Amino acid sequence: MEKAWLTPQELLGIAGLPKSRQGLNKRAREEGWEKRKRKGVQGRAVEYARESLPQEVRKRLQIREMAEMSPPAYTTLAKPLLASWIQIFEKLSINEQEALIDFVLREGAIAMLSRLEIASDPNASTT
Repeated sequence: MEKAWLTPQELLGIAGLPKSRQGLNKRAREEGWEKRKRKGVQGRAVEYARESLPQEVRKRLQIREMAEMSPPAYTTLAKPLLASWIQIFEKLSINEQEALIDFVLREGAIAMLSRLEIASDPNASTT
């Protein structure tokens, strides 16, 4: 489920954002992110509206949230290669998962294989 408001802690380091609260708050001020006082917290704690964040940050947050969702308990994998890919993917950090997905979406699977120096074999079986 998408959160409409996010704390600075939840945003640190995402999609090139600063890795310190001070730096993040400064960037938010400079870019005019919508903010509100955090409910139930004393002091100057704030939250930022998801919709006011840069598009790349919103995209990465969505990818992260999708990765954190647990798959349904009834899912079965009949293909051992697919099961291996899923296990490998789940062992990657969130940032690595995001980078891999971004690359494949941007460049395509063929470009990824060519970077790995795996020549495409037109006679290879896809089953």
